Amino acid sequence: MRLLRSSSFVLKRLSTIISCILIIYIFYVHNKKQIPSKNNHVKKNETTSPFQHTLGFIRWNSLHPERIPLMEKYRPFFAELHYSMPNYTTHITLTADGWKPFKDVYKAVASTMKIILLNYSDIQGILYFHFDAWIQPLRFDDMDFRKIWFPDSVVPPFKCVNDTKGWEWWAWKDGYHLTAKRATKNVAKTYPTEYVVNKEIFCGGWSDIYYIPRHFFRDFIKLGQIFYAADSFHEVAIPTIINIIDLTYRLTPYHSVVTRLGDCWGHCCLNGASPDDIKRHRCGHRITLTNEDVKQTLIEILQSGALYLNRPIKNLTRHRKINI
Repeated sequence: MRLLRSSSFVLKRLSTIISCILIIYIFYVHNKKQIPSKNNHVKKNETTSPFQHTLGFIRWNSLHPERIPLMEKYRPFFAELHYSMPNYTTHITLTADGWKPFKDVYKAVASTMKIILLNYSDIQGILYFHFDAWIQPLRFDDMDFRKIWFPDSVVPPFKCVNDTKGWEWWAWKDGYHLTAKRATKNVAKTYPTEYVVNKEIFCGGWSDIYYIPRHFFRDFIKLGQIFYAADSFHEVAIPTIINIIDLTYRLTPYHSVVTRLGDCWGHCCLNGASPDDIKRHRCGHRITLTNEDVKQTLIEILQSGALYLNRPIKNLTRHRKINI
């Protein structure tokens, strides 16, 4: 009789535990935010966008919502799009922000990364680019999405130094190298064992196009907060942050976690990309969207590329002639 009572008690406890587990699981499933993956239906033998798991973060430095319809042409290639422009919204969400100052927009990028880490496991990276830059998404299929991408340019070049001698750039005249040095010293003080930091080194670089993979989001967030608190300018802060991440995680000096984009047309301040420039280069800056020929060229490239998405990949070897 005691054995039966004991067995009944154990079964009741076990039933209670199982019920609790089921309730917790159901609550978790129904409350975990997931973006509807537009690629769930895609088969392995169909073409997909290299950015299918990437958030496209598109930035304006002034309020121009009338240009959003053109940017929507990028939507088929990305997991989601984020529009960042002054006074566009009052809060930062997955898809938008109203961040005003352009000098520290990396703080809005970091805040978006936090949202992704908390709620959106499908998104594996952020591609940041200005609205007047261009991207040909399908031509990035050869890239390593586990690495950071940062552009090489002439103005300003991506390089890291310990002084400004021989480098003429307005940012140094405004003292932003000193701001970066203060920030790196704060990184060393705040994270003495977590990051490899040379307190005398700072970097500069064109920051209108760059990619950060998800596994470096937490680093970008933590380092970005320190540089933001130091009032660091984005074309100094971002390359310096990237350099710290690289020094910390690369296996050797010859195994960088950063891929340099050396084939983007233009630089920070170059206008006048022609339709031919847009066709020949997979990325660049900047385009004049009030020029109808330029605008139409970009639209045609994006629309024609989107037609290839989710189409069956033909087995070309089936009909291939073999010459002996």
